[in-house]
Parts: sequence; structure tokens; C-alpha cells
Amino acid sequence: MSDYHPETLMQAGRGPRGDIDVKRWLRGRSDEECFDFIRRCVCFRGYGYEKRALDLAILRTGLAHPDASSIKFWLAFAIRKLGARKVVAELAALLDTNPSALDMALYWLPGLLPPAENASRAACQALYGEAHRRGIVRGPVPPSTADGGTLEHDL
Repeated sequence: MSDYHPETLMQAGRGPRGDIDVKRWLRGRSDEECFDFIRRCVCFRGYGYEKRALDLAILRTGLAHPDASSIKFWLAFAIRKLGARKVVAELAALLDTNPSALDMALYWLPGLLPPAENASRAACQALYGEAHRRGIVRGPVPPSTADGGTLEHDL
């Protein structure tokens, strides 16, 4: 089987059989080669549904098992590639399926939304309100002492 080039692959119509061939080809490569190939596919500046589907798949992968710090980068990538409105819609789908990921995403999302995107900001506020109503959004964690007690401060 010949080598695949990301630029050619992203522009070619492959169909289901072609995707299976690419998966088999990737399985025969080292992890480093696979990551390099995928990175080059992601950086490809092509147009069309395949590119958008790949960006969406990357966002969904990042939201499947996020950690509190890396989710910021998944969201920033997705907002730049898919648009803020699509990202907010994807996050809304997490209300029932992955509330902890939604909680982490809502922490970072307002600061990542473009200032001119009023509709996306309104959708984000509505999503935050619904998540808060359902008890998904955690409040601030009070500071604790070395023995596990909670520090209380007068305001």
C-alpha cells in the first residue's frame, strides 16, 4: 500500500472503503508517525465537509475525557475552526451526557468567545443558567487548612 499524504487525503473523496484503508495504514505506523500524520491533517487549510467533520470529531474527542486545564485549548481550537455558535451547541448536548465536562467547559468558555459574537454570548449565558439550575456548575472551592478544615474569611 502506498504512503498517504495528508493534503491529498483531505481533498480526495474516499468513501467508506478508503477510510478503512487509511485506518489500516495508520495501524502499521508508529505512534509518532500517526500523530504527525493527524497533526498535518488538522493543519490542512482545505474546504468542505470532511475538514469540518474532522474539526468536530477533534472537539468531541477533547470533550469526552477532558481535564480542567486542557479543555481550554480544545475549546479555543474548536471556536477558531467551527465557530462559537457550533461550540455552544455541542456543549449544550453535554447537559445530560457529560455534566462534569460541561462544568469545566463553562469555566473557560466566556473568556474564549469573541466579543462581537452577541448571539453566542447569549446562548452561553442561557446554557450556564440551565447548567446552574440542574446543579452542574460547581461553586468556588473555599481554601482549606493543612488538617483539612475550611478557612472562613469575613467579607
